Amino acid sequence: MSPHRCRVKLVGRACEHDLCVTLQRGVPPDLRCEDSAPRGYGPGGGSSCGCRTPEGFDELIARELRDNLQESRRRGFVLIRAA
Repeated sequence: MSPHRCRVKLVGRACEHDLCVTLQRGVPPDLRCEDSAPRGYGPGGGSSCGCRTPEGFDELIARELRDNLQESRRRGFVLIRAA
């Protein structure tokens, strides 16, 4: 199975970031990023709001897809809380 880029929203206390994260699992077409979309926010965090990607970020996304697929599809992205 080829990797897919998944639309993810990283949400912190004061901000949120739209990301495209490459996963080694299947991602429904309605949750995939366009091929030309940038990866988005980096793992180190931003000085403006201090969001950090949590440990095991890709695994959290895969778990959210597995456990809450219908809700993610309804929103149009996978929701992950910042560390």
